[in-house]
Amino acid sequence: MKGVLLRLTLLLLVLAAIGRAQAWRVDTGTSVTLAAGALLLCGLFAGKVAKGLGLPRLTGYLLVGVAVGPYALGFIPGAGVKGLELVKGLAVSLIALVAGTELQLQLIRRVGAKVAALCVGVCGVTFLVVFGALFALKPVLPFLAPLTVPQALAVSALVSMVVVSFSPTVTIAIVQETSARGSFTEFLMALVIIGDLVVMVGFALAAGLTRASFGGGLDVGGLLGGVGWELFGSVLVGGVLALLLLVYMRRVKRELPLFLVGLCFVSAEAGARLHLSPLLISLAAGALIANLDEREGERIHHAIQKAGLPIFALFFAAAGAGLKLDALVTVGPAALLLVAVRGVAIYVSCRRFSPPEDPRLRRYLWMGLISQAGVTFGLAALISRTFPDFGPQVEVLIVAMITAHELIGPVLTRRALERSGEVHSEEAAGPA
Repeated sequence: MKGVLLRLTLLLLVLAAIGRAQAWRVDTGTSVTLAAGALLLCGLFAGKVAKGLGLPRLTGYLLVGVAVGPYALGFIPGAGVKGLELVKGLAVSLIALVAGTELQLQLIRRVGAKVAALCVGVCGVTFLVVFGALFALKPVLPFLAPLTVPQALAVSALVSMVVVSFSPTVTIAIVQETSARGSFTEFLMALVIIGDLVVMVGFALAAGLTRASFGGGLDVGGLLGGVGWELFGSVLVGGVLALLLLVYMRRVKRELPLFLVGLCFVSAEAGARLHLSPLLISLAAGALIANLDEREGERIHHAIQKAGLPIFALFFAAAGAGLKLDALVTVGPAALLLVAVRGVAIYVSCRRFSPPEDPRLRRYLWMGLISQAGVTFGLAALISRTFPDFGPQVEVLIVAMITAHELIGPVLTRRALERSGEVHSEEAAGPA
């Protein structure tokens, strides 16, 4: 433990020197290369330190990213962090592919109805509570204060729908790290996945209503068409990728980890350009493979475990480096109030609506729903682009909330899995 901490400290000192030397250059390629290499090395060491302290590796990745990023110590330039969007898309696709292999028909039959009912309860209560809190803050929030009451209601609904979202990427990464298996883990994973699908549909509807409140008109046909294309188009493309992957696995049978990385890269890039959801594409591909051939689904699971560690370390370290700490300072009080309101709403609704036959769900499930990450970032950025009058201020508020959720969410998720008794690896042992 001490040796790892010493090496991490030395690495940070070297990085500080390199960053200072590079400050005189204006070379985007060099910045991205520096950011990728530095975040990967620092992330891997910080993950070991976090594990030694009994924390998730993911927390180590995030914290070291925050520390060396452009909004804290500034060892890594902002241009370098922005250039790592490609890695973020790749990691989300890989994580979603693993998640899809867990969505077998027998699981859906066993818990599907219960998960759907709980999802409606948790998302509904959280949305209403956050919506009420946002509208009550209208006089003090700069982007709501000048709006009429109908406009403020529409914008509050739009922001609340984003705030409801969970984080499949963080949840699945923690499950992978701890090798958690069991009914509680299955329920949690299914809930965060279905919850984000509900959020994406609700967001599209709320965005349409917000446009109408500002005089843009309500195009119901275009709205439903856009939602349908993103959902069903993503599933269709995911099905095609699943068939390609099955053919490769049965005919070639070699270099599967490398092929999966390439396929997920294509999925992430093509999905973004076609206005599809890369997460949903990979999720559908993994689910189809697992249900067509369970053995091949297990092969994918193990292959991503081998290839994914450096990608996930770089992804979450880059996510930490991209957290805008100055946003937390400028809108801190409102953001922290909404974080608390959201947390209480999730806690109360899980206690109220969780299936009674498993008391672990009522006690610990809420902990796994606190994190927010990629989907929330994406929706916040979309608000900023779609509504330039008030969108940038909304994005600042949501990013400030994500910053808080990213720092506490992974720790709570790990604790929920440990208390459920379903962590069966050495990770559960605590400090090394």
